[in-house]
Amino acid sequence: MSTAGKVLTVLILIVMIPWLIMMSAVTQLNVNYEEKIAAQQKTLDKLADDVAKATSGAQTLTEQARALQDTTDLELREILGRIAAAERRQSSTVEDLTRIKAQVADITAAAETSKKNLAIREAEKAKGEEDLAKKKDEIAKAQAKNADLRGELAQLQDEFKRLLADNAAKAADAARKSPAKPASSRRESPAS
Repeated sequence: MSTAGKVLTVLILIVMIPWLIMMSAVTQLNVNYEEKIAAQQKTLDKLADDVAKATSGAQTLTEQARALQDTTDLELREILGRIAAAERRQSSTVEDLTRIKAQVADITAAAETSKKNLAIREAEKAKGEEDLAKKKDEIAKAQAKNADLRGELAQLQDEFKRLLADNAAKAADAARKSPAKPASSRRESPAS
């Protein structure tokens, strides 16, 4: 073998020792890294399971929250409907109360007017009754006076009849005793 071959062989052996050390170190590193990678893979798998569980739990909580929110929204709508119905009833009651107050005011005003009119009518009735009593008194007085006048008329009629009969008898006696002559030489007036 030549010197160059020997040198190269020695060099190869010298380089091979560090190369072997380096290869064993690389192998050891690979083993260590594989263990770390396996441990990290286990941790990663565990974390993935935890994430899946957390995601499932989050979805369950989200669904529960949505269901609760839907229930709450439904209850809220029902409550808002009740509030609206109560407000409508209150509004209707307020309108009825206002209308009744207006009617009471109208009736009160009508009652006051009726009281005033009643007082006026009672005063008119009292005055009418007083006037009626006066008229009755006047009628009674007039009837009494009429009765007196009728009595007097009857007396005067009787006296007139008596005087007429006396005058007729006297005229008949006078006509028998005296001849017929004109009663007056005067001529008649144009007014008669």
